Amino acid sequence: MNMCKTLSFLFLSIIALSCKNGKPSENQRDNVPLVFEERIFNMESSTCKTDSTRCASVEITYPVATQGNPEAMSAINDTIMKYIRQSVGIFAESPEDVPASLEDAAAGFIGEYEAFMASEPEFVTSWAIETNGKMLYQSPKVVSIEIATYSYAGGAHPNTYVSLLNFDATTGTKFDLSDLVTDINKLTALAESKFREARELSSTADLSEEGYFWGEGFALPANVAVTNEGLYFYYNPYEAAAYALGPTDFVISYEELKGIWKER
Repeated sequence: MNMCKTLSFLFLSIIALSCKNGKPSENQRDNVPLVFEERIFNMESSTCKTDSTRCASVEITYPVATQGNPEAMSAINDTIMKYIRQSVGIFAESPEDVPASLEDAAAGFIGEYEAFMASEPEFVTSWAIETNGKMLYQSPKVVSIEIATYSYAGGAHPNTYVSLLNFDATTGTKFDLSDLVTDINKLTALAESKFREARELSSTADLSEEGYFWGEGFALPANVAVTNEGLYFYYNPYEAAAYALGPTDFVISYEELKGIWKER
C-alpha cells in the first residue's frame, strides 16, 4: 500500500514538473529578446500591367516584432505601422485622417492617381511610393528603426523622407532624446560642430547666410537614432535647408558623448 502511494506521488510530481518546465512564467516571457521579421506589401493600379508609363505603385518593406514581451511587441509594431501608413497616406489632410489600414491607405493613393488620369487622359506620368523600414540597432534595452520613404505624385520633383524611431526594448515605449542624454544643451553644441563639419562650414560661418535654418539659428533634427557607432542625426530636405541642398546626416560617437550619454 505504501509502495502504491509513493509511486502515485512520484508520478504526480513528474507531471507537475513537466507542466512547469513546458510553460514559461510571465517573467520569463517578458524577458524573451525581441525577434523581428521582414514584411513586404505591394499594390499597384490595373494600368501597370498594360502600360508602365501610366502606373501607380506602392512598395513597402518593414520590420515586425514576432517574438518577445507581448506588451513591447504590440507597442513597437503599432508605432511602426502608424509611420508606415503615414508614409503612404500622403493625400491625407492630417495624420489623423490617414486610413486605419495599410491596404486602405495604399488604395487611397492609387485612387487619387486614377482620378487624376481620368481627368487628364492625355497626360503621361507614373506615381510611386517606396518605403523601406529596417533595423538600425538592437540591444536588450534599445531598438532603433529607420523608415525611409520615396514618393512621387506629380510635381517638380519626388520627395524623400526618413523617420528614425528609438524604443525601450522592454516596454515598447518610444524614447525621446531626453531619455538618451542628460544634457541637451551640450548635445546641441556637439551637433552644431558636426553639422558644420558635414557641410564643410567653418566654426565662424553664419549659418543663415550660408543657406541654413532660415535665420532661426541652429536646431537639432527631428530624427536621431541609436546605432553601434553612436547617435545618428538626420536632417530631412527642407528641415535645415532648401530641397536643392539635400539632407544632412552625421554621427556623434559614444566617446564624444561621454558624460552625457545614458548607458543603454
